[in-house]
Amino acid sequence: MEEEIISFTVAKLAKEKGFNEVSDGCFDINGKKHSGMNHKNEIGEGVFSAPTQSLLQKWLREVHHINVYCVCRVGEWTYWIDKISPLSQEPTTYEKALEEGLREGLNLI
Repeated sequence: MEEEIISFTVAKLAKEKGFNEVSDGCFDINGKKHSGMNHKNEIGEGVFSAPTQSLLQKWLREVHHINVYCVCRVGEWTYWIDKISPLSQEPTTYEKALEEGLREGLNLI
């Protein structure tokens, strides 16, 4: 079982919101994913950290006190942020719901 890496779009937004944690990979300015670049020095201009969804979720929770979690209702996955009502009914998998929730959580910063 492997953890899901955030998308390029979410990685750009995370960097804009101050996320600069070391991860096992990164995206370049064109959205190409690279592995093994785990030093903060490499997360410079045009380079975006590519953490797991879990790491970004933890960062939102611990640094910004924003809880993002997913629930399944009638076979459809959706996300919740803290005690707010679901913001989207579209996601159909846990990972898609978590990605949507992480994006919305970052937008709350």
